[in-house]
Amino acid sequence: MLTIDLSQQSQDVLSDRDLQKVTDVMLKAKKTIVVTGAGISCSSGIPDFRSADGLYNLVKKQYPDTVLKGKDLFDANLFRDCKTTAVFYTFISELHAQTLKAKPTPTHHFIKMLSERGKLLRCYTQNIDCLEEELGMDTSLVCDKGKVKKDVNVVQLHGSLRRLKCTLCSEPYGFQTDYQKVFKEGDAPGCPKCELYDGIRVAQGKRKVATGTLRPDIVLYNENHPFGDAIGKIQSSDLSRSPDVLLVMGTSLKVHGLRLLVRKAAKIVHENKKGCVILVNKTPVVGKEWAGVFDYFVEGETDGWCSIVENAIRQVKVQTKLPFKPLSPAQADAQTQMAKAKAEETGAGEKEKVVVKKAVVKKTSEKKTVEKKVIGKKNGETKKTVTRSTTTAEAEKEVVKRKRVQDKENQLPLAFTKKQKATTTTRALAAKKV
Repeated sequence: MLTIDLSQQSQDVLSDRDLQKVTDVMLKAKKTIVVTGAGISCSSGIPDFRSADGLYNLVKKQYPDTVLKGKDLFDANLFRDCKTTAVFYTFISELHAQTLKAKPTPTHHFIKMLSERGKLLRCYTQNIDCLEEELGMDTSLVCDKGKVKKDVNVVQLHGSLRRLKCTLCSEPYGFQTDYQKVFKEGDAPGCPKCELYDGIRVAQGKRKVATGTLRPDIVLYNENHPFGDAIGKIQSSDLSRSPDVLLVMGTSLKVHGLRLLVRKAAKIVHENKKGCVILVNKTPVVGKEWAGVFDYFVEGETDGWCSIVENAIRQVKVQTKLPFKPLSPAQADAQTQMAKAKAEETGAGEKEKVVVKKAVVKKTSEKKTVEKKVIGKKNGETKKTVTRSTTTAEAEKEVVKRKRVQDKENQLPLAFTKKQKATTTTRALAAKKV
């Protein structure tokens, strides 16, 4: 794995050369799989969890007696305790408020550009901030009919913070401001669908039934993804299309499912002779399992590297569109006059060519008519000979038929006389017997 330090850019010739190699890889890429983590949203305006103004410290002021680690805030086991559940709801309300203020980063714009240029095969993200949706990228896995969408741009591996769902009936809802106020107090709003169904039963004199509460539609640790089968189908489809680049940005790859996806995708990318696997992050990945997985490690902010590559792509686009300097007004006038003169010359030449072509066409048409006449005469003679031969053959057949008829007529009297003699003899014998 070749390491490139972005902080040494324009200071070290070797690092600049290696950085150009990685840029060339992205310029030639046609089917890129992108995997992103929280590192790409650091410059979006969302505060981190550990700073003095971080979200965890804001929640800790409201719940000083409850001690939770950062990872525990996203663990499904926190729902077992009322206190940890209240901390989770308050934390989620603060996080949602910050994501509404956030804006897409240069890394998000870079991914959008890859999609517009037809270089992006798919983007798999661990983030729940939904900043890709701000750029118009599609993140919905399932269409209205319940089928898996094959043309989705971004696959949200951990769900979305802008949607809620019922814990009982799984009815989806939007994250409205009224719900956010309830979450901020450490409580969960009730499910409108369940409450309506229960109210109808009570009005009909039936017993009450259990009603669900709303929770963020995100996937926590020790929890299964509700669309796990759909994501599996999309992953297998992407890997079967022979991707040539795997780009991992802003993640240390500590989640087990994501590690499996990256290793499997890297193996298929390396089956391509020109395939390349790139990691862009502040810190390298740790572990023996990553030996031979990555070809390049770009150490630094993802925004800086994405800006470098995007500028390189735009420069290539400008060169293809304008490979020469613009002409001055005098040069432009001279060029137009030359073009007019050439057009007049070519027009005269074309007229002469048309006249010559017409003469040639006339000659060829005359030759064809003469040939047709000759061929017609020959065909007429052959037809006459054929008709004569057919008439002679028919006459001979008629003569033969007539001869046969005459022979039969000549033979008829003999037969009749023999018959008469036989009848007279038989009559005479009969008379004698009498």
